[in-house]
Amino acid sequence: MPKSTAKSTAEVLDRLARTERLGNLGWAEWDLTSDTVHWSDHLFEIYERDRAAGPATLSQSRDYIHADDLGRVDKAVQALIGDAQTIDVAFRIIVRSGVRHIRAIFEAERGAGGRIRMVYGIIQDVSAVEAAERDRARLADIEAESAELQASLQTEHRVVTALQQVILPVPTGTVHRPGLRAAVRYQPAEEMARVGGDWFDLVQLPGDRTLLAVGDVAGHGMPAAATMARLRHAISALAVTTDDPAQLLKYLNWMVCDDPAGPTATAAVARFDPETSSVTWAQAGHPPPILLTRAGAAPLDRPDGMLVGAQRSSTYATATTPLAPGDTMLIYTDGLIERRTYDSDWLGPVLRAVAGAAELPLHALLARLQPANPDDDTCVLALRAATD
Repeated sequence: MPKSTAKSTAEVLDRLARTERLGNLGWAEWDLTSDTVHWSDHLFEIYERDRAAGPATLSQSRDYIHADDLGRVDKAVQALIGDAQTIDVAFRIIVRSGVRHIRAIFEAERGAGGRIRMVYGIIQDVSAVEAAERDRARLADIEAESAELQASLQTEHRVVTALQQVILPVPTGTVHRPGLRAAVRYQPAEEMARVGGDWFDLVQLPGDRTLLAVGDVAGHGMPAAATMARLRHAISALAVTTDDPAQLLKYLNWMVCDDPAGPTATAAVARFDPETSSVTWAQAGHPPPILLTRAGAAPLDRPDGMLVGAQRSSTYATATTPLAPGDTMLIYTDGLIERRTYDSDWLGPVLRAVAGAAELPLHALLARLQPANPDDDTCVLALRAATD
């Protein structure tokens, strides 16, 4: 053979082998008259068959086919052998490494007597394509579930927001009570899925006294909003029986503990007395109020009190803080706090925000307090001893 012809043949074979690798396919020939089989080199790799064992016969090839696909392949082979139809069939084979997805195209050649003499086939491993299709289908399912969840969250957000607006109307401007000025700033979580259970209340008491409360229910969504509503309404109702902040927290704790599904909550309850210009207050696992005077801002020492719903036998203590004219007490939920660990500077950002702001109007003072945690609701109640 001339060198040029040998070189040309080698190049063709090399290109054919490269084509098989790139297409992840191989070819096979079955000579039915001599019962011999020929496989291309890459077909051995697809079937993970030892080359020393030679190509698989028709019956041996059948042994590779997944049991669930045998019926479909047998039917296609019958059409191929019986009617000499070209067939295009997809099936799975079981090899050492696992399951592979195969697409096979076969055609038959008749001999002189009209009987099938040769079968030619192209066999391609399409496992990667099948995996990509499954991934696309899975992604489509995930996107559909995500859209459904998003719609559900939007519905819940609208319901919870409407519920909050009904049961938690935020007063505009400054609220005037005997000897007291109060203002509230409420900011919901940025994420609609995290509408929480922050709440506040102002109740007029006999003797020109005022009851003030701020609370934060654990969790988000409808359960938190429902518990928030119960606690806020309970404070207003219980204030008819007692104006003792510690006793009110004790009643709230009983109510939550008696509900097995009720989430825990923190709360601070305060009673302002205009005759003494003082605030008597109690807390249940709540951040300490901040006292802002012309001399500066500092957190108040918290009297004992475990969060509401933790233990039915919990008891609560009170503390009394005098307010000079112009002094301001800030009661807030923990969405205002940048760090929730009680280190040396856990209240630093809040204290620095209100530094030098003792004489600002209450609405301007509250505007300085930006929520540090966008994933949580924030409620701040400012009460100031009147100067007039």
